[in-house]
Amino acid sequence: MQMLRDEGDPRSPPLGGLQPRQGATAQELADPKQYQAFEERQTRELVQAYTSGVQQIPEIRARIEAAEQGGERSAEEIDEARAALGQLEMMRDKLQRESPQLLPGDSAPTSPAAP
Repeated sequence: MQMLRDEGDPRSPPLGGLQPRQGATAQELADPKQYQAFEERQTRELVQAYTSGVQQIPEIRARIEAAEQGGERSAEEIDEARAALGQLEMMRDKLQRESPQLLPGDSAPTSPAAP
């Protein structure tokens, strides 16, 4: 358990492209309009980071199926991966209904979400 806390889950994919958030400049802190623009930019970048996962749904689904067919993972791990994929699909569907402008252009559902 301590190893997982210190090193993370070894089954997790590598974290790619994460960059530390930039703080507001002194100029942005001093000007309410500039600070509001800074906050909006931060929020937009955060939403874009989450929605980029939507584009990976077909690849994730294929990797789960390949792992199941190849016997590479236990049934429990496959179920866990399917549950995570289902959550990602639900997030995509919710964004599609409520804020489609936030989604990448090619993120329309390709198959129904897992039950």
